[in-house]
Amino acid sequence: MGHHRPLASSGLTGLAAASWDRKDSELNILITGAGLVGCHIAQTLSERGHRAALYDVSPSEDYIRRVAGDLPVFRGDVRDLPALIETMQQERTDAVVHTAYVIGDRLAQRPYAGLGANIGGAIAVAEAARLTGARRLIFASTFGVYRWGLQPTSPVTEDYPVVSNAFYRASKLACEVILQSYAGAYGLEVATARFAQVYGFGHYTGGDLIGEVLHRLLETGLRGGPVEVDSQLFGSNDYVYARDVAQGVALLCEKPLESKVYNLGSGALSKVEHVVEALRAALPGVEVRPVEGGSMNYTPDRAQPLSILRLQEETGYRSAYGLTEGMEDFARELARNR
Repeated sequence: MGHHRPLASSGLTGLAAASWDRKDSELNILITGAGLVGCHIAQTLSERGHRAALYDVSPSEDYIRRVAGDLPVFRGDVRDLPALIETMQQERTDAVVHTAYVIGDRLAQRPYAGLGANIGGAIAVAEAARLTGARRLIFASTFGVYRWGLQPTSPVTEDYPVVSNAFYRASKLACEVILQSYAGAYGLEVATARFAQVYGFGHYTGGDLIGEVLHRLLETGLRGGPVEVDSQLFGSNDYVYARDVAQGVALLCEKPLESKVYNLGSGALSKVEHVVEALRAALPGVEVRPVEGGSMNYTPDRAQPLSILRLQEETGYRSAYGLTEGMEDFARELARNR
């Protein structure tokens, strides 16, 4: 099983937050969840010289290999504390990125099981990190926690009002608070990254609606089209490409943490016409047209994008992919993996 690190009595066994800057030294980082976000984070961390490992209850080995390459993959339930402890000991984990989560219809239709997995999983990950001496935990949250119905008039900052009127956002907020309680009690360094709408090459077994629809639209276009974009589903939103998400999370793993919460988006608001333009650029020669009256009963109506100023100023993050560049890269990835 490899080297096992002895259990530590407290979570903070290394450098204080102010002196943590690890871009040029290798970190052992465990990522829970081997989906779109988790695999792209693992890929980016490996490219930046770190040792990444994935932990997932049902990992798709083919997908992981295509995106993240050859790296350690552990099969296990995120609520299984002994398994997490054993994995972190074996990997000598310095930092954990917690992305494993139940979302979409699976959570809405089975809230008892879903909430138990989400909140129980976050607690188990934090406890395993504390007991094994891992020093940092980055939690993947969502811009869905913000109270968008207030119609913000400027980019939404991390202190904007939040709302907990649905199981998904309520469980994310609960996890954020619980993890900060671990930070206060044990010295574990915790930061929450609130992602905008993520898209990219994924397997979409988790249930992300908009990301999956974009995936299908590009696949349709690569087969020759036509591509019909549901105006109802693509109302007004902040889209962030998976590679940008991975860059932002990597920086949060490497840099001193000056804040508890960071927005991670593109810094731009896109409407359906922008989605259509990006798809046309990614699919030259293919007919792409918006259609009204789609079958979806969900319309994102973000009046503003996320403010990413805090992440930029404190970590040096810069979005490398606008919507068009991201969609073009996404199409190339799909074409390579057909």
